[in-house]
Amino acid sequence: MDLQADSDAVRVGRNAADVLENEAYRKAMDSIQSQIVAQWKECPIRDLEGQRLLLQLAKVAEKFEATLAGYIQAGKLAQHRIDLDAQRNENAAARAARTVGRAFRR
Repeated sequence: MDLQADSDAVRVGRNAADVLENEAYRKAMDSIQSQIVAQWKECPIRDLEGQRLLLQLAKVAEKFEATLAGYIQAGKLAQHRIDLDAQRNENAAARAARTVGRAFRR
């Protein structure tokens, strides 16, 4: 990946973390999930279509949060690559400075 793509991934990951940590978002998702479970429990056994729809809703909610969590992990990985590249560049410059320094000491 290039630096721009990594920077974009870091930004998206941080935004996703902000969403998942947001109190209003958390309350809304908890409410939605508890409503789905409550409706599922009340759903008659004969209502297979209703049960399937509620299961799909539950899976969509989980998939949404998993997608945000994936963005967070991708952002952390991208930040690690950025940091590693910076360290490698820094180490290359430090090595060059030492090599030049040795040449002058001789």
